[in-house]
Amino acid sequence: METSTIYLNRTKYNNQDLIRLLFKANNKVSDIINKNDWIQFHPGLKSYCTKCSRQNINIIKDLFKGIANVNTYYLNAKPKVNADEIVINKAISFNQILPYAKKEGSVLLIPVKDEGDKKILIKHKYNRKIYKLFKNSEYIHWGKKHRAFFILAKKSTVYKFISDFSEIVKINLHHKLVLNDLNIKKLLLEQHYEKNTDYKTCPDLFLQSMNAENKSASTIKVYHFMLLRFINTYKSCNIEQINKFTESQINEYHTEMQQSKSFSPGTLNQSVNAIKYYYNFVLKKEMSYKQIIRPNKNKKLPNYYSKEEITKIINATINIKHKAMIMLMFSGGLRISELLELKPEDILSDVMQIHVKEAKGRKDRYTILSEKALMILREYYKKEKPGEYLFEGQFGGKYSASSFRNVLSKSIKKAGVIKKGASHVLRHTFATHLLEAGVDIRYIQELLGHNSSKTTEIYTHVVNKELQKIKSPLDNLNI
Repeated sequence: METSTIYLNRTKYNNQDLIRLLFKANNKVSDIINKNDWIQFHPGLKSYCTKCSRQNINIIKDLFKGIANVNTYYLNAKPKVNADEIVINKAISFNQILPYAKKEGSVLLIPVKDEGDKKILIKHKYNRKIYKLFKNSEYIHWGKKHRAFFILAKKSTVYKFISDFSEIVKINLHHKLVLNDLNIKKLLLEQHYEKNTDYKTCPDLFLQSMNAENKSASTIKVYHFMLLRFINTYKSCNIEQINKFTESQINEYHTEMQQSKSFSPGTLNQSVNAIKYYYNFVLKKEMSYKQIIRPNKNKKLPNYYSKEEITKIINATINIKHKAMIMLMFSGGLRISELLELKPEDILSDVMQIHVKEAKGRKDRYTILSEKALMILREYYKKEKPGEYLFEGQFGGKYSASSFRNVLSKSIKKAGVIKKGASHVLRHTFATHLLEAGVDIRYIQELLGHNSSKTTEIYTHVVNKELQKIKSPLDNLNI
């Protein structure tokens, strides 16, 4: 068997003299490096490094004796670079770390009871390729009654279906199909990405820990993605090597994120929280987490629509369901997740309130129900007759957040409103208009469900009537 070669190369990084160990992937070499903490993977240099000293060079030679040739020929070599190819401290290309897999379409899994048998229907728009795959499967059956393919409602069968088809179709679950198995949850969370030879799946213990702490589904989804991107950034490292990363290596990663200018401070903080959680609570690794970079948040004022703009947006929405959703969201200053979780019984028309259940932080609250919103809701209810949820999708279950965002975006464009704004801007608009009307900020805080008044106080910077009375000195000039 051919012996590997490790090339040593001296370099300087952030005023540190280092030696890089450059070699082709080799399990024996990696195993030895894992047992020696003085050799660490350096994210900025994309290689294993140690402090530069004659003693360390001699130790490296002894360490790999009989396993790899340690070559010092290029110890003082400088990288050969053409003038048009110079890249200084090449940054991580974050959009290439987890490339999305191309899918043939999407399916919705719906649980049903058919003459005592528990089945899961596979609903999808007709696609010849998908139809053939399902038809040729040994465990997928055609049901004449429901005119749809189905599988038996067994954990093993569901797991097999998701394993077999998640790389071909996007798999969505009906809200009544509750899957608590962590292996199935992980398959669903990771179904969107290409699984090449370098792909590393999220450690099971990470999901188990979050599940045991009863973290919300949205937190699990965000933390899972943040850690998945982190571990897949380092293609040449296995998970055992990544588990030994230090604070400086984690900082290096977040510095690269920050310098890419592609991530908001909020996203950076989510990544810090997820990775910190992994090393602290899952690996139980002692780190001085005060040293971990936590970027400052941009102090941006909230964007909001004027009375004329919000009127135009509502009037431009023709579909009765879509209009009811936009009006209700604005009526109570709801988050998009709160709107989509509403059930008919949460509309308390006798006291003109909306009962928001288990919102952010798992808190219940009551907010305002507008008379105009109630009128449009009654009209919508008579026409659509929704089931469990107030606003439901094509096959029942909760209306999707992406569909609502598309609806709102089209209404904004149709209304001719130039100001850009996502669904959350309706919530900002609600709070801003209440402040303009003179409502006490403490009541607005309660209606929005903010823990701290400081979160709500940002709107006072938008609506400051005293500032609005001040004239610019330019207006006092006789010009």
